[in-house]
Amino acid sequence: MDKLKQQITKLAREMGIDKIRITNRERLADAPPSGDLTYVLPSAKSAISLAVALDKQAIRDFLSKKDQMAHTRDHRASYMRVIEAGMTLEKLLHEKGHEAKTLWPNYEYRKGQPFLSMAPPLSHRYVAVAAGIGWLGWSGNVLTPEYGATVSLLSIVTSAELEPDEPMEQRDSCDKCRLCTASCPSYFISTKEETKVTIAGHTYTHNKKAPNARCEVSCGGANGVRNRESKWSTWSYKVLDLPGPGNDDEFMRVVQEYAQDPNNRLLRILLDAENLNLPPLENAGPFIDRMLFTCGNCMLVCWPKLEDRKENHRLLTTSGRVVRGEQGPVVVKQG
Repeated sequence: MDKLKQQITKLAREMGIDKIRITNRERLADAPPSGDLTYVLPSAKSAISLAVALDKQAIRDFLSKKDQMAHTRDHRASYMRVIEAGMTLEKLLHEKGHEAKTLWPNYEYRKGQPFLSMAPPLSHRYVAVAAGIGWLGWSGNVLTPEYGATVSLLSIVTSAELEPDEPMEQRDSCDKCRLCTASCPSYFISTKEETKVTIAGHTYTHNKKAPNARCEVSCGGANGVRNRESKWSTWSYKVLDLPGPGNDDEFMRVVQEYAQDPNNRLLRILLDAENLNLPPLENAGPFIDRMLFTCGNCMLVCWPKLEDRKENHRLLTTSGRVVRGEQGPVVVKQG
C-alpha cells in the first residue's frame, strides 16, 4: 500500500469511519453518467468511499414506533461523521499537492435534468460498489456484508493516483427477499420490474424504480401511508390519497394538485428539492441538525440476515400509524 493511501486510511479510521475503500476512474467507465468522476473534477483519477454504520437498536425503535429521535440523531451524526472525515481527507490531499473534492450525501443535484430526476453530481452508491464497500441490492441501495444497507456513504474525488481496492469477491449478496419493496409506503421500489447497471466489470440487477416523486413525497414526510386504510405508516402523520403502483402519470397529476393546497407546504418544497437554496457546504451543519427522518424503510429493514429483515418488517408493519394529536403526533395501533 502506498504511503498516501496508508495516511488516508489511518486518518479515516481515527475519525470513526467504519469502512474506507478506494477505486479509480476506470472501474466506473461502464457505469451510468452519475458514475463519472470527471464530472465533479476533470483531473480525477481516484475516488475514496467512506461508510458509517447506523445504530441497530435505534433503527428497531424507529421502525416499531417506540422512538423517532434516537435514530434521527444517530443518522444526523453519521452524516456529520462522514462529512467531517471527507473534508479532513480533502485537506490532506490538498496539502500533498493533489486536487480533491468532497461530495456530501443527499445535498445537491445536477441542474438541467428532467423534473425530479434528482441526479447527483456523483453517485455514492456506484463509487462504493466500485471500491468494494458492498454490492447493489434489489432496492438499489448498497448492501455491505457487515451492516446490510444501514450505512451512510460519502465520496471524495481526487487527482491523486491511489492504489484501488478490489471489489468484493462475492459480488451479489442480495437474495431478492423484496422486503425493501414491502416496506416502501409509496410503491417506489418495483416488485418485479428490473434494470441493470455495470460497475467494475460486473453487471448488477436491481428493481426498476418508479419516478423519484414517489420516494420524495413519502420519505420527505409529506405523506405517511400507502392509502387511507393502511394499518401502518411512516413517522409522518400526513395522509394523501395517492394512486398505487404502475399509475405514475396519475400519481404525478394528483401530487401536483395536492401541492396547490396551502396546508401542503412541505409537499411544495419537496417538489422543488433540486432548486432549494441550501447553505454552502461549510455552513451546512445547522441544516443537518434540523433534519427529521420519517422513513428510509428500504435501507433500515435491510440487515445481512434474512431473519433480521423479517423481524424488522414485522416491527414496521405491526407498529400502527402516526396520527396528529392535540399535543402533536401520536402512535395509534390498528387491529
